[in-house]
Amino acid sequence: MVSTTQSVAAATALAAIPENQFRLFWTAYEKSYDDISVQATQELLALPEFAAFANMLTEEESAVRREETRLMLRQAVDTGSWEAYAEDLIAQGEVYGEMGLSFASWFKAVSPIRVVILPHLVTAYRDSTDDLFGAVLGMDAFFDVVMATIGTAYLLKKEATIKVQQDAIRELSTPVLPLREGMLILPVVGVVDSHRAHQLTQGLLEAIRRDRATVAVVDITGVPSVDSKVANHFIQTVEAAKLMGTTVILTGLSPAIAKAVVTLGVDLTKLNTVGDLRGGVEEAERLLGYRVSQIEV
Repeated sequence: MVSTTQSVAAATALAAIPENQFRLFWTAYEKSYDDISVQATQELLALPEFAAFANMLTEEESAVRREETRLMLRQAVDTGSWEAYAEDLIAQGEVYGEMGLSFASWFKAVSPIRVVILPHLVTAYRDSTDDLFGAVLGMDAFFDVVMATIGTAYLLKKEATIKVQQDAIRELSTPVLPLREGMLILPVVGVVDSHRAHQLTQGLLEAIRRDRATVAVVDITGVPSVDSKVANHFIQTVEAAKLMGTTVILTGLSPAIAKAVVTLGVDLTKLNTVGDLRGGVEEAERLLGYRVSQIEV
């Protein structure tokens, strides 16, 4: 979805281009618009990474797309209203981001048109150096805004995609597993920051309600370090689980983490801690009323 703030900023920047310079540029550009667009497309097809995506459109579809863009530009020139064209630029940037193009590829995909247009400006204004200079200034100002608008949309879309992927990885890295009726186990591996700790708590509490668990074992053997914020978050998780009628057992507290937590002055007396995962499961079974007996063969 195109951001209103982005489109307003882009439209404002486009409207700020000196009108006389832009009209000199646009007059020559529109006169050879189809030829310029076809030549620019050929330049795109020469880029290996972009060619596969560029070929997704048929010649007819490409022609329709070129005409839509030309009409948007013509309307903007005639009315001074750039909102529709700005939104189209942002949509282009978002498509490039969704397509997975590298930054270098999308830049190369957009930038050739400036080189393609320049000879047409020279031809149109060969008899007037001042007009040619004004047209070139108009072209540069126009494409500077175009590149900035598409680039910003591209980067924002890529950042949003990366965030979704990170959230998915975090979710996969903190699975809440039902071990037996009434018992959950949550193995935590990797670095735990405040965001992940919050996600861990949310996932655990949802699993407790879903599975109606009475005991949960949280194993942090695979966690290299814990700061005071994360340690306090574990305490809050235990308190929240307790309100839901569930006992949380924390296992895998390494000597280094234990020493660090003590140094930080975090009160862990509210935590039910057991040395390792096996001991934590045995303690959980005891709380559930299970008895383990050896069968002689």
